[in-house]
Amino acid sequence: MDKPTNNSLNGGLLRVQNQPSSSRFKRKLRSILLVTLFTLIIVTNVSLLTIFKHKIESKSLSNYPLDAIQTVCWLPNLSENPDSCVNSIASFYYADVNPPPFWLNRDRINPSQILMLSLHASMNELFDLSSSPPETIVSHSNKPKTKSLLKECQWMFKFSLTQLNESLKSLGDEPDEKILATNKLVWDLQSWIGEAQGQVERCIDRLGMTESTVAAEMKRRTRMCQQYMRNSRGILKNVDEIFDIFYPGTGSVFGSLILEFFQYDPYVCLV
Repeated sequence: MDKPTNNSLNGGLLRVQNQPSSSRFKRKLRSILLVTLFTLIIVTNVSLLTIFKHKIESKSLSNYPLDAIQTVCWLPNLSENPDSCVNSIASFYYADVNPPPFWLNRDRINPSQILMLSLHASMNELFDLSSSPPETIVSHSNKPKTKSLLKECQWMFKFSLTQLNESLKSLGDEPDEKILATNKLVWDLQSWIGEAQGQVERCIDRLGMTESTVAAEMKRRTRMCQQYMRNSRGILKNVDEIFDIFYPGTGSVFGSLILEFFQYDPYVCLV
């Protein structure tokens, strides 16, 4: 049997010595590749989430105030007169008031602000009505029945203003976008606005008891105010549907984005 030569022994020894070094290199290379791949996955996910968030925000109805007001007012069963609802809210939103109310953002709008605008429309009308009777009562001093009715309505208007003011206070100085998601608050708002509306309806019934021209004009304006309050209550009754419009679920938004993606370039995935 041939004895192994020195060269073959040295070669075998070198191979044995190189094996651990080669294994360490491969493990190190795999680790680097895994870390790189993991980093790429994280960066890709963060980028996609950023794009997704930007898309959601850009599509939010809050960025289009007039469209938002129209969409809310034209919801089924919200208002008997959607055009009046839109006009009363939008006119206050775009009113040239300097300075504007600090809670009003002219670039964005949310459901709480739409409700506040609706309440302000009612309060403005009620304030004018509550200020009118003292002047008109004097000219109707020879008509005791009309005078008495106007005094009654004046008290009713002031009571209604108090109730609506409580509603505004409950929403806070800077209402959160989703404050109306609080069930108790919605119930309280319905109660306050309902009490105010009840007093206005009583005034309308009283004014129907006289043929006075002034009373007829006040009755017309009171009905308008009553409609504004109905709009406010309609917003509260439809608050869940309004939230779905303003803050759609992630799944529905993601689905619309995917559809938009393929509509934009149906062959992009084949490139």
